[in-house]
Amino acid sequence: MSRTFKVMVSPVSTQVFPVVVTALTIKPERVVLLTTPKVGIFTKLIKRALLFAGIEVEERTINPYSFNSIKEKTKDLQSPFLLLNCGTKFTAIALFRLFGEENAYYYTPDGKIIDFNSNLLKRVSQELVDVELHSQMYGFEIVEERQDHEKIRMREKLTRYIASKPSLLPVLAKLYQEGSARILPNEFVDLAKRFEVVVYRGGKYVVLDREYVGGKWLEEFTFLELLKKNFYDVRIGVKVEWFEERVINEIDVMATKHNQLHIFSCKTGKNVKEIAKHLYELEELTERIGGDFGKSYLVITENLYKPIPPDKKKFLNVPEVSYFRNRKVWENYYKTEEGKRYKEEMRSYNSFKNLSKRAKLLRINIVTPKILERKEWI
Repeated sequence: MSRTFKVMVSPVSTQVFPVVVTALTIKPERVVLLTTPKVGIFTKLIKRALLFAGIEVEERTINPYSFNSIKEKTKDLQSPFLLLNCGTKFTAIALFRLFGEENAYYYTPDGKIIDFNSNLLKRVSQELVDVELHSQMYGFEIVEERQDHEKIRMREKLTRYIASKPSLLPVLAKLYQEGSARILPNEFVDLAKRFEVVVYRGGKYVVLDREYVGGKWLEEFTFLELLKKNFYDVRIGVKVEWFEERVINEIDVMATKHNQLHIFSCKTGKNVKEIAKHLYELEELTERIGGDFGKSYLVITENLYKPIPPDKKKFLNVPEVSYFRNRKVWENYYKTEEGKRYKEEMRSYNSFKNLSKRAKLLRINIVTPKILERKEWI
């Protein structure tokens, strides 16, 4: 039978997540945070999140390398639950000596609370942390987000149609730039008119929802797929503001699953080099917002996803000699229609390969609508 604890004690370090989810799981009446001036900001974040969840919090400042300091600050506590993930090793050892092995526990990344003999006390619920609570943990708040979920669901058929037709993307790009077109694919027109994305007026199709045509459809597709994949909490078109800094960042789609925050940046277009510039911003944002367990994704359209080099079987006249051994042969080949197509495909492949290498270094996952539709991709 699981033990119950009135008081949970945890040293504070840069790891906010284990403290919050453990407290929410064991549900103590009070949490005592053993803190230092050096980790004051993280103490504040933990306290904000726990108070948001309705748990009483008390701060006690200690010298993390003084046994007497730790003893003095905890002498009034009777058999508390000790979470020893955080703080200095010295603090953990001191608490272990003061209260014994039977009160010492750890939170593991796979969502378990175990004792020092690896015995399971409790499993953390997979639906414990939503986006709002996560924001409290990591020092930001949501100041704005899209609320038109009904509209997004209503035009899902159009959104999925666009996602399944990579050949339609240049048409949408031109439509976005010019605001109208005289000729559009019939099936797209039927759906776009039905859901008030375009209207036929004055002998041409006029765009009513320019943002949707320009790329919002990909954000909506991602949002819909995350709901379909049973993510716990999904938000779209989110603006977040950092506590105390008043800096605002925009996030296309963010969601929680298995208590982890997932951030999605959606990019359409044809210039991979321009998209690559956003990787560093996404990596920094994920590190700040996602914490130790956050994941980030760059969602791109199928026309940009080129993980395999051009199939030479489709290009019958590709020179067998390498470019560096005989440039003239290759330059003459590139002047032909086949050569132009091969060169363009090779350029797209190389651009994507460089993007992938950079994303891998930054621990960013690159996905497309087809990948998001798979049963398992997380």
